[in-house]
Amino acid sequence: MGAVQGLRRSRRRTWTGERSGVTGVLLATPLMLFIAVLLIYPLWRLVSISTGPPDGFGNVTGFFEGSAQLRVLRITLLDSAIVTVISVAVGAVIAWSMHTTRRTSTRLLLWAAMILPFLMGAVNKLYAIGVILQTQGIVNEFLVGVGITDQPVEMLYTQFAVVLGMVYQMLPFAVLPLYASFRTISPEIVLAAESLGAGRLRAIMNTVVPLALPSVLASATIVFMISVGFVLTPVLLGGATAPFMASFINSALFDFFNLARAAVTSLVLLICALVVIVVALVFLGRERLSKAVAS
Repeated sequence: MGAVQGLRRSRRRTWTGERSGVTGVLLATPLMLFIAVLLIYPLWRLVSISTGPPDGFGNVTGFFEGSAQLRVLRITLLDSAIVTVISVAVGAVIAWSMHTTRRTSTRLLLWAAMILPFLMGAVNKLYAIGVILQTQGIVNEFLVGVGITDQPVEMLYTQFAVVLGMVYQMLPFAVLPLYASFRTISPEIVLAAESLGAGRLRAIMNTVVPLALPSVLASATIVFMISVGFVLTPVLLGGATAPFMASFINSALFDFFNLARAAVTSLVLLICALVVIVVALVFLGRERLSKAVAS
């Protein structure tokens, strides 16, 4: 009897917290299928359509031979870059004010200004901006009232309107990562620099900016990546004066039924976004960029 029990104990497997390779593969299979179906296959189809009929790889090279496509690409990248610079610059000021202000009312007001846009629909926000910028809007009434202009200025359907609308929507995406970074920086270092004779602006530029520079670049990457894919804002506020790549793709699909042109435009837009990510990874590293995105 004792020998049988000893044999059973020897055959009993010892529990361990480590998983075998087979178990790991089985657990990861749903995720791998998810990635394959929703990421790898669509990318493969995008490339195959872009380099397929009617001209093969000539579809891609032909994109850069057309003046209309190049104009759309230039407007998309330029406006997105302008929006990125403005959003990060203004967002840094707002984030630093949220971190350093001692007034609870000011902090709550700034938080509300950042959170409320998330609770509003995109169409509602764009309609509000359109009402403000129209010829009978409050901006033109103010300009005429103080005598800056004699007649209303056409601000709708311009690059200015598109940039303004995009900045309004992208500010929270710049402020929140920067605020998370500024939380790790003590305002006392600015006071210390001022005590050594530096002015407020110079103290901030020499102390806060170097410490927050990785987060600034990460926030700029996030803002630019989202900006190049805007659709509604260029259409509703810019019209024909500010066509974006996303609008060009929509037109190729539903107006001209040209699947190859839409696929090539999407591929070019994707490559531009990947180039930005690669540059950010080179300068920041994967860990810093991941932290900024998670913030």
